[in-house]
Amino acid sequence: MSENNQIENNDEVVFYEHKSAQKKKLPQGRAPSAQKARTVVITKNTKYDSARIASKKASGQKKTAPKNRAKKYKLSKKRVVLNVICSILSVVMIITGTGSIFAYTYFNRINYEQVDTDTSSNVSKPSSKLKDNSDISVASGDPKTDAYSGTLLSDPDILNIMLFGADTRKGEDKGQSDTMILFSIDTKHKKLKMLSFMRDTFVDIPGYESQKLNASYTFGGASLAIKTIQLNYGIKIDRYAVVDFKSFKKIIDTLGGIDVELSEDEVDYINWQFWINNQEEYKNAVGDYKESVRESLKYQWLYDEAARNNPIPKNELTFTENKDGELVAKVHLNGQQALWHSRNRGEDLICSGDDYERTKRQREVLGIIINDLKASSLTTILSVIYEIGPMITTNLKTSEITALATNATTYLKYDLVSQSAPVSDNIGVDFYYSGYDYPVYVDGYMIDCIVIIDWNKFRQKIATFVFETTPSELTENTE
Repeated sequence: MSENNQIENNDEVVFYEHKSAQKKKLPQGRAPSAQKARTVVITKNTKYDSARIASKKASGQKKTAPKNRAKKYKLSKKRVVLNVICSILSVVMIITGTGSIFAYTYFNRINYEQVDTDTSSNVSKPSSKLKDNSDISVASGDPKTDAYSGTLLSDPDILNIMLFGADTRKGEDKGQSDTMILFSIDTKHKKLKMLSFMRDTFVDIPGYESQKLNASYTFGGASLAIKTIQLNYGIKIDRYAVVDFKSFKKIIDTLGGIDVELSEDEVDYINWQFWINNQEEYKNAVGDYKESVRESLKYQWLYDEAARNNPIPKNELTFTENKDGELVAKVHLNGQQALWHSRNRGEDLICSGDDYERTKRQREVLGIIINDLKASSLTTILSVIYEIGPMITTNLKTSEITALATNATTYLKYDLVSQSAPVSDNIGVDFYYSGYDYPVYVDGYMIDCIVIIDWNKFRQKIATFVFETTPSELTENTE
């Protein structure tokens, strides 16, 4: 926090003699009435001569009656109102000052890092693979040709926060990001939305050759990744937050773990990861040899009953059919186990799956955390923010975090919806997978990726999910 409210009072409080403190003269035949005891504060600045008063008493000098009792009453009432106003202002100042200190103490622990996300200077360039762009339709499938050049879509009632899960390993600066989720707080439609951008989507990366989306984070961290998302998907990213895998584990442990419904294969995957990552032969292997060691040790694990039931005792779990017809069991996961589950995209002979399954698991874990917080008090939510603050890097300002935390109990009551971009069922409609029949090359090498068929139509679908309106309607409403 850049500024703190401070209350300083180095001035001495002084009470001066008021005109009403002069002696009063009572009418004849009227006895003095009983007066309430008054406390008089005398300071060095009070012009109060006790000797003079004692002299007047000895001489029998009488008090003079007040000339206007009504006027005296009005003056007293005004002073009461003034005192009340001053008291209220003092309380407000104290609360404001305390609030600033409170916000600084709780939210300044979060790592603030401003990044450049301006895409106005990024002009879409034709791909070098295309000889003649004059006869190419807008739906060329080439990200450089189809890059978004209009005004980025936004809505003042919808806050779009880009969440990155970073895999930063020793010796790496920015690392990789296998988790790219747009988290939208939609106060207009009273919804919380999660949109997973598929990391293998073939996109235009500003300043680089077209590549997979997750390469943008490797090349330029959160800044370049946000620019890439804005340039290709046409949505304004308001804020971002980065959590690396080590911090993710700590966050889950800070929350006391989470309860997740797991299939038998998903339990196997967690137990397999626990076992293989504790094998010295595997830990000491490097390069391509590490993968061959992993595969050879897999058969040892498959026939080791004790290993297959540790740390999660699968043989003690009861699997029942869920609403989707899958056999699952509710399992309490700690931070490390939740991380392995979130990164699970399948393992040969152990667990089926792909990157779509992984993004689904990531959204489910985030949804479980949100649902757990729904039953929490504001005090609990603030405590969680205080604990996990140092594990998060963001460009959310302290004032913005304070506002979000204050309204958290309201936002957590919103419906939670999520999907991937593109949706897996829309293969052949929104996208196709590259391969020998539809090759895509980067630096002379053929890569496996997701190719968007028509970026303009695809952006329409993204806008419909995030803003629940068409891009044209959104533009008209914001002009």
